[in-house]
Amino acid sequence: MNDILIIKNLTKQFKGEKKPSIENINFNLKSGRCLGVVGESGSGKSTLARAVTGLIPITSGEIIFDNNCISRFSPARYKKIYKDLQMIFQLPRESFNPVRSLGESIVLNLKNFGFNGDLKNQAVSLLKRCGLDSTFYNKYPGEVSGGECQRAAIARAIASSPKLLICDEATSALDMIVQRKIISLLNELKEELGMAILFICHDISLVHHMCDDVAVMKDGHIVEKDVTSRIIHHPDNEYTKALIEASNMY
Repeated sequence: MNDILIIKNLTKQFKGEKKPSIENINFNLKSGRCLGVVGESGSGKSTLARAVTGLIPITSGEIIFDNNCISRFSPARYKKIYKDLQMIFQLPRESFNPVRSLGESIVLNLKNFGFNGDLKNQAVSLLKRCGLDSTFYNKYPGEVSGGECQRAAIARAIASSPKLLICDEATSALDMIVQRKIISLLNELKEELGMAILFICHDISLVHHMCDDVAVMKDGHIVEKDVTSRIIHHPDNEYTKALIEASNMY
């Protein structure tokens, strides 16, 4: 498997901050694997996700996606790679236009990425792929549950069969049962599509069920990174041990 995402010495310091939000972040993510980035609020996880997706400019370092250094791309150039790089947000309803149906939002994504043919049928197929029946095509974000809306957001995100899917706290607003269902869906899609997933999360117990590898962040730094089983069962860092103990996994 090839590295779909390579992060080299990535640093982001916001104007007025005394220290960077993230500093000297380094990791590789291979196609078909899921990397969990876990840590408490304020550890820099979401800053990392926003930097990779081009939502914020970086201070220094490199972001290499699909063999292209994208860290200095203009917003216009970034838009051209969104077919292969998609993101799912923590609050799905806020990511949808409230006056557009779920199906219409998926159709819009298909159009934006150059798809043609019967786009409505393609949207319905994507919804079904994510566990929603055809009636959800005409439903609006405010008419469905949080879990259903997140499934629709996933359907929209995978419309272009992306090479990388970034999930920024994508399950944290959902109850535990729905969380497990969404994680199961994401794992199925990862295997089916062969895409890589960057899974940003504060709950290490969820990461345990979702991810092949884990990077633990604290105060803007990665303090430990390894395959998930090693991190969970044999952590080296005291902060990692505290996260595991706080999760009541055992």
